[in-house]
Amino acid sequence: MADKTSMFASLEGLPTTMGSGATFKNMKPISKGVNLPATKEDREFKKKYDEEAMNITTDGFTIYVSLSSHELDKGFYTSVMKMDEQTPAQTFFKFTIGETPSYSFYFGESAESYPLTLSGVKVRGIQIDRKKDVVKILFTEDVEEMIIKKKKLEWKYASGDNGYFFQRTSGSRALLMGVAPYNEVNTRKFGEEVAKDLTMMLKSMIPEGNGVYFWDADTATTHFSPQSFTFDSEIDKEFLLPAKVDYDNLQTIDMKKSYISFSVAVENKAKRTNNYTGRHSGDSSYIVNLQFPGDEELLAPMGVGEDGTTVACGADSPAGRVLKSITPVEKNGVVEQVRLDFRDGSNYIFPDSETGLFTATDKEFPEQMLEGKVMNLILAVGSPKENHAKEVATRLEQDVDIQKTIMDDGKPITQAIAWTTNNPSAMKVLVPNPDGKGSKLITIPLTREA
Repeated sequence: MADKTSMFASLEGLPTTMGSGATFKNMKPISKGVNLPATKEDREFKKKYDEEAMNITTDGFTIYVSLSSHELDKGFYTSVMKMDEQTPAQTFFKFTIGETPSYSFYFGESAESYPLTLSGVKVRGIQIDRKKDVVKILFTEDVEEMIIKKKKLEWKYASGDNGYFFQRTSGSRALLMGVAPYNEVNTRKFGEEVAKDLTMMLKSMIPEGNGVYFWDADTATTHFSPQSFTFDSEIDKEFLLPAKVDYDNLQTIDMKKSYISFSVAVENKAKRTNNYTGRHSGDSSYIVNLQFPGDEELLAPMGVGEDGTTVACGADSPAGRVLKSITPVEKNGVVEQVRLDFRDGSNYIFPDSETGLFTATDKEFPEQMLEGKVMNLILAVGSPKENHAKEVATRLEQDVDIQKTIMDDGKPITQAIAWTTNNPSAMKVLVPNPDGKGSKLITIPLTREA
């Protein structure tokens, strides 16, 4: 939560002093000093929560719900009771998981909080559905949930018997009434008399230092932001994308003396390529070791182009003119993320902040995509060219089908790469060109027509 001495409240238009209205004489605060609601910062919710609801059960997580006074306040206190307007212009309900819900009328060190329920009732969870614009407050002690949907509050608990009364009628603003101070005696009196004669009830309560607040339930506004989640590292990680990195102020690596190495666990069979997973067709994940610089010659990561659109980075760049720079993000000696900048103006950041994936197109087979979870991400020192050559040799060795390969003293001596296909049934053979430049693909049908 924001520090209570900050000026965020005034900047957000929230009160820092008591406005119109008053508290009743018997109301005793349960605490003094109300921290400000969390304000916006340069963080974003994970994209999946654009569609999914967030379920938070972590103690200490806090949101506020504000309600304006109802027009009936003036009707009873000003016209009938001949008093100044009694309900403050705005009331701020505070819901902190693990604590008794409370309310206050402004923020700051002098602000006082009052109990919304009996002390045994706690907030046990908060559900936030940003897509449907719905927030649900879940309580203990069999107290029904409070629902705020598109600034309209609903609370079945406010049936009159529990110190609260809720009413929504056609042609008028929804009303939430609450007895003050909230205790067992006032709750019982409220339940017995609210449906009989509200005026007589108030005339008996006011001289005794008690009363009723009238809130407009159609003005319910929730106060939370990504910053609300940053007080706890676990829910921060669960619900928020990492803070944006200023790559311009980070050191790029020397691509002649060092390189980025990592593994990709490919679980989706549709996201495998001839060059990187070859004939592997099992159902288990396939581990591919990748390196930059090196693999940009055959892989085009799916990043962002100069115009902000998604592109296959470096797909059309000539060999040796693909990567412009590599910038790692390190924390406590561990590489957490890497930015690849390409000479065509595009860039790619991996692993994805939300999914942890690396995604790229195979340049030789553009219809094929390589995608998987990033593991063992490191910044290595050494010759990128020499290490990449070893890695390519290892890939070829792992992709050899022993049953179709001529071996001599345990080593393959087949001079061409071959694989079989179905529909049509054929053998594909990749052989060197006679002139020594590149290679050519030969297709050999494996079935004959009668």
